[in-house]
Amino acid sequence: MMIELDFQIRRGNYTLDARLSSDDQVTGLIGPSGSGKTMFLMALAGIIKPTRGLIGIKGSGVFFDSERGINLPIEKRRIGVVFQDNLLFPHLSVRENLLFGYNMTEPEDRKLHPDEICNLLDLGLLLDRGVELLSGGEARRVAVGRAILTSPCLLLLDEPLTGLDVKLRDRILAYLLRIKSELSIPIVYVSHNYSDISAIADSVALINVETDSHSHKHSRVAALGHPHDIIAEAEKVVSIGSIETVIPGEIVATDPHAGYSVVRGEGLEMHVSPDRKDPGTQCYVTIRADDIILSVGELPKMSSRNVWTGKIEKIERLKDTNVITLDVGHKIRAVVTTEAVRELGLEPEKTVHAIVKAKSLRSVVMGQKES
Repeated sequence: MMIELDFQIRRGNYTLDARLSSDDQVTGLIGPSGSGKTMFLMALAGIIKPTRGLIGIKGSGVFFDSERGINLPIEKRRIGVVFQDNLLFPHLSVRENLLFGYNMTEPEDRKLHPDEICNLLDLGLLLDRGVELLSGGEARRVAVGRAILTSPCLLLLDEPLTGLDVKLRDRILAYLLRIKSELSIPIVYVSHNYSDISAIADSVALINVETDSHSHKHSRVAALGHPHDIIAEAEKVVSIGSIETVIPGEIVATDPHAGYSVVRGEGLEMHVSPDRKDPGTQCYVTIRADDIILSVGELPKMSSRNVWTGKIEKIERLKDTNVITLDVGHKIRAVVTTEAVRELGLEPEKTVHAIVKAKSLRSVVMGQKES
């Protein structure tokens, strides 16, 4: 799937120029609040008409072309949208909200069945509930499910993790990663949070904002590349915050008395805080970059269960710190000071040990009750 965008929106003293070409499954867009991210999505969905330009999706045709006089209405674009406030219908039950888009979709265009999406998002026990009784995380899952059940050619997500506490944020992120893994729906994901974007996006574009002497604000969208490769550029646009690596895995052993469960991910075995789920349960493990300690040379005996050895791939210097990408069987990222880089002699290809306590790893298992 290829997204081809080259359009401009002018509203009073504000201009948004968007030029973007992507064939990735999840394309991220990151920028500060008020930069025009939501306006960007509304233009794709057909809610806002650009002043000029082109919006096209390979396989679905041209949605907007000012030169040819094309501007498909919302219902003809078959784009699923999930805004920050979910916009669930308050007078309908969860089941009725989910079926709304499904029933509005022509039978020949339906590619997904409600039962499939209910299972994917663990919505089965919520179907007869009123939406006013849903938690924040449950409402977000219902909104995502409703959008997916239109069998969209493109799914637009507007800050889907914003406003959720850490536990709910991890859980919703895990469901989004499951959607990415199990469904072929291309996604445009916008956020002001680098950590959220880097956990799911295959490529990222940045919105740069300039204000001239006449108080005219001009936002420009420019594609840059993989989120791991643009940290320094992203820091110029938004606050980087905590950097995370999210790894899908399977619980292979649990020993509450020992204080940890063992999760086997792709190329990496991890000890995490104990989980009562049985071995064989699928989960996602989140590793914060600033929870990782790096060591070089001979490794002393230590209490930490997670000690992984690998090589440094890249070191990126930010304003106040350094982000180090290393391959320990799975690529992870650590954050260290410039002084530590110098004292440890850290450089690409150098062998290092990555150390992190089990209790510092966050794991999310699908199907657990939300609080």
